Amino acid sequence: MMLEAREILGTMGEERFVGRRVDRVRVEAAEAGRRRLRRRTHDGLDLAIDLPAGSFLADGAVLADDGSRIVAVERPAEPALVIRLDRTLAPDQLIAQAARVGHAFGNQHVPVEIADGELLVHLTTSSEVATATVERLGLHGAVVFAATLPLARRAPPQTAHAH
Repeated sequence: MMLEAREILGTMGEERFVGRRVDRVRVEAAEAGRRRLRRRTHDGLDLAIDLPAGSFLADGAVLADDGSRIVAVERPAEPALVIRLDRTLAPDQLIAQAARVGHAFGNQHVPVEIADGELLVHLTTSSEVATATVERLGLHGAVVFAATLPLARRAPPQTAHAH
């Protein structure tokens, strides 16, 4: 039997979902903005996702509720490059450095997001190549390292830029 999800009903933390059994469906960052997906939940349920345009599958988004069980989005950890800028720099310098990172990866159509004061670059190549890209920017005092962590958990990362 296939379950169809045509809307996001809410988030797992809402009072109306408390106490329900949770069946998770894995959705990676690159897929979270897609309207249509076909997945199997952790419990083996066949799920067809067909959402309105502009929907975003954030971590914990509830796609189905039968009164005893909810189906909720799970955002897995994925490879990323973490860039910590030197917070002792003046605000205009921090903004300039962040803009350079955004420009460098935006030209490659690689999503960049800001989380907890860090720039997170979705790794679409090796961490060595991405690190070299950052090193060429000459960011004074920046700390750069690869990590595996959930990306775009709450909102889509920014990729738009002008050529």
